[in-house]
Amino acid sequence: MTDRTQVTEDISRLLKELDEIYPLLQREAADSERLRRPTPVVQDVLRASGILRLMVPAELGGMAASPLQILQVMEKLSHADSSLGWLVRAVASETTTAATYLSDEAVAELFTEGALPLVAGQSTAFTGQAVRDGGGYRVSGVWQFAPGVSMATHINLAVTVQETGERLVCLVPRPALRISDNWDMLGLRATASLDYRAEDLLVDDAFVFRIGPEHVRRGRSVYSPALMAGLHQAAWSQGVGRRMLDELRELTQRKDPAGGSPVTSAEFFAEYARHFSHVRGTMALLRETWRDNESTLAARAQLDDEQETMSRLACSLASRTALEISQLVHRFAGAQVMRDGTLQRFFRDSHAGSQHRGSSHIVTQKCGRMLSGTLPAGSHWGFFDLVVPEQAAVGT
Repeated sequence: MTDRTQVTEDISRLLKELDEIYPLLQREAADSERLRRPTPVVQDVLRASGILRLMVPAELGGMAASPLQILQVMEKLSHADSSLGWLVRAVASETTTAATYLSDEAVAELFTEGALPLVAGQSTAFTGQAVRDGGGYRVSGVWQFAPGVSMATHINLAVTVQETGERLVCLVPRPALRISDNWDMLGLRATASLDYRAEDLLVDDAFVFRIGPEHVRRGRSVYSPALMAGLHQAAWSQGVGRRMLDELRELTQRKDPAGGSPVTSAEFFAEYARHFSHVRGTMALLRETWRDNESTLAARAQLDDEQETMSRLACSLASRTALEISQLVHRFAGAQVMRDGTLQRFFRDSHAGSQHRGSSHIVTQKCGRMLSGTLPAGSHWGFFDLVVPEQAAVGT
């Protein structure tokens, strides 16, 4: 049983730690972007802070944070460094997935004496293939966009078993894979979201697992991976949007209104106020939505269709808000966003992060269909997509 008082104390300590390392993260951000991965000193402070244990089950030394606590922590880190927030959310999620579902044998080997393996990869993109071979599987495939590969000790491989169509996740040491050094992107440069490949790699059964509530071995995984991915995306978007507004505010305070600067015009102030309200409003919606989700699950009930829809809608709106703030930056900040620096970095990262499938404008459209009540009975959410009964779909 998780001691929620201890978890709350751990989260408070972590939030304070993030405040203390904020100046260091600012000093290191440019070098991290140049290296395309966090600098060694940033990696060290991340490990020391405990943030990579944020969602790991308590029995393995993790914080077992609640969704609302995850929202608070990841928003704060993303406000400090957008690329770092993106990387940490991915590594913390993949590490937690392994910790939750791995066999006792694998956990005893990897989490011995308080050790924490760092896991990157794709546990939901089943682009690999697996064939049964004795006490394990032979795995081959190519996976894309895995943030944090450079600092990970292990990688998750999501595969489909050729004979049965079953979907599995395999955990392997990073040196067992071919890593492609192909991260040359406009934004999120410091995440090193590299591609990787496995070629006829034998993975023992102890390091193969299935995802889903019925397969949980430790901790309490009651939320779908899609909803948790959306929560992380929303927290990241909120932090990034708020930071861009903070940077604009500082720019405004440095400008002389008599000089006719766009960031001291009446039009700018009106737009600034509107976007400021959007950030606050979206955060309120996120908190309300996830507080409702937590209450439902605490009562041992399942989320209904509206709760699942609102979880996805809140994520999509958070991403849209950050993107709109980036457009405000581009419109009014002038040369400041064109020059290399914090504002430009967050501007680029906000656009790169908006490409996530779980928060695109298509998701908002699907949420509207669900909330309008116009879909046939039996329609429900799959992973990222709506599932509509075939008979009804034929007539639409």
